[in-house]
Amino acid sequence: MVVRRMFALFFPVLAWACGGGNGAESLSPEELAAIAHHALWEPSAADLAVQAPDSFRALFETSTGDFVVEFYRSWAPLGVDRIYHLTRYNFFAGVRFFRVNPGLTQFGLTGQPALDSVWSDLTIPDDPIVASNMRGTISFAKSGPSTRMTQMFINRVDNPFFDTCCSGGFPPVGRIVSGIEAIDALYDDHGETPVMFQDSITDVGNTFLDQRFPGLDSIVRTRVLEPVR
Repeated sequence: MVVRRMFALFFPVLAWACGGGNGAESLSPEELAAIAHHALWEPSAADLAVQAPDSFRALFETSTGDFVVEFYRSWAPLGVDRIYHLTRYNFFAGVRFFRVNPGLTQFGLTGQPALDSVWSDLTIPDDPIVASNMRGTISFAKSGPSTRMTQMFINRVDNPFFDTCCSGGFPPVGRIVSGIEAIDALYDDHGETPVMFQDSITDVGNTFLDQRFPGLDSIVRTRVLEPVR
């Protein structure tokens, strides 16, 4: 399964119904929950084809504090459309930052094996490199051409090597505009070791991580903010 190898080969926000302006305010909590459940567990081609705004911000609430990422379709349209879907419907709730080293942090496996299985074949084609992997930028992980799914990494330092390495590089999709200190504060005692166990993370989920690698920080929820004008 591709998701098990994601990025390991290279070693280098909750808006329940899509945010404001679309009538979500009139829906009951049960209706909003049903929409989100469908979008995550039974995503249709139409769901996944929804185009993100030219730029938008998403709030990530985490165990070390909140940070805000601004995403730009001009940087990577296919990647930004995917992250728009994932952050709108709170896909990352409970996700652990399972790889934390001085250069980057990696996340994106939900800790729910059944849900990760749903997304394991929903890959997106590569975007060209427009921006560079500088400190605070966020990119999709991949294990080869056209293998991006849900795993991502945040650059904790400038990593221009990632622009060209590893089957075409890793195109950034956005950058942290506030709260990068939450990324600097992530628990890093386990370093690279959890990357070696992606099969177990995928098959067992957060139960495995909590037992084998205690102390990992996590995302509490995500929420899409207003589009950037």
